[in-house]
Amino acid sequence: MADELADAGIDVQLLSINKISAETGVSSFSSDMVLPMVQDTTDLGLWTEWEADWRDVYIVDEDNVHVATYNLTGNSLAVTENYEELKSMFITEASD
Repeated sequence: MADELADAGIDVQLLSINKISAETGVSSFSSDMVLPMVQDTTDLGLWTEWEADWRDVYIVDEDNVHVATYNLTGNSLAVTENYEELKSMFITEASD
């Protein structure tokens, strides 16, 4: 999706945030994925502050203000409609 958006001239940046206590999977995640990853810490408190759920996608505006959340567990991107819905959310936010 990131490549499709970039090819369409849509400037979005994707990254992942790993939950505290899930550090053991970082090495396999890092070798299989191309997204930059931030490791949450008690000092950062990202999961708590954002009330995150596993596999949430947070869309933020250019000021890093949260504007939408899309959960991939309940909305598999293997389903075309879900993929297109999330892609549309990125496009909408990028054009605002």
